[in-house]
Amino acid sequence: MTRDDWQRVANPWRIVEAAVTDERARDAAVVRIIDTCLELQLVRRHDSVGYQPFSVTGNVPMPGSGRAIDQAMLAAERYRPESDWHRACGWLLDQLPKRQAAAMMLQAARVRPDRLGSSQWSVTAAQMVERQAMLLRDLGMADCVPTPFQSVDDLQKAAQRARKRLREWLADETHKQHLDEVSG
Repeated sequence: MTRDDWQRVANPWRIVEAAVTDERARDAAVVRIIDTCLELQLVRRHDSVGYQPFSVTGNVPMPGSGRAIDQAMLAAERYRPESDWHRACGWLLDQLPKRQAAAMMLQAARVRPDRLGSSQWSVTAAQMVERQAMLLRDLGMADCVPTPFQSVDDLQKAAQRARKRLREWLADETHKQHLDEVSG
């Protein structure tokens, strides 16, 4: 199968299993992991659990207070649509050195200026380095880079090291055991 064929496989676990022996599957798995990590950082960490537009100061009514528990809010807090795959990708992102993970996520979020109208992510590589503090903050990774990326090359090398670590990790047969522990 080609890398494109592997990217069309619906079940990410099948790709991860094949990644141990198939380099094209490994490349597709890295892309899938990075996309999921980007989703976790840009979308899922902002998911609202359905809080009401008023302050709820506690979920347990005090005796004699007459205050009822907001059952809808409690149900929303219990139901967080987080799959095993999301947990595993979040765990993988946490295993990477923070600076490398941040560089990889910056590159993944970037949209070339000619592809999208106006967006904070529609930047050249040089603009990404210039605006890294704001972009990292919006990724929720501002604390991951204690020293800023000095150049485009510095950023690219850090991101390459992160992707290389993911590939090496996926090629190691023990990865399945780690993912099973995290997702199980």
